[in-house]
Amino acid sequence: MSLNHRQQHQLSRIEARLLRSDPRLAAMMAMFGRLSAGQRMPGWEQVATRLDRIRQAAALITNAIAVMAVAIGLLVTAVLTLLTAIVIGSRARLPESARQPTGPETNDRSDPASWS
Repeated sequence: MSLNHRQQHQLSRIEARLLRSDPRLAAMMAMFGRLSAGQRMPGWEQVATRLDRIRQAAALITNAIAVMAVAIGLLVTAVLTLLTAIVIGSRARLPESARQPTGPETNDRSDPASWS
């Protein structure tokens, strides 16, 4: 891990304060540093680089665009289905003038008041 001069200086100051305040803790941390010197840091503990963050943002944007495209496609399909149902439904109905009257008011024999 590379640190700039300011960060390195801050770590040196922290180390000096730690050595003065708690020498036993400083010795344990030094031993830990020697034991783990050859090991790599786990991936989940590493700080993402700028390129990693850009890649992650690009992947998130791509996923968002894909989800929006699917949502718009579903919306267009729903609207077209609704319009098709309306058009087919209006063609299936007969106009009022072409309908055959079927109610009892059109049959004179079913109305006893009209018998004479």
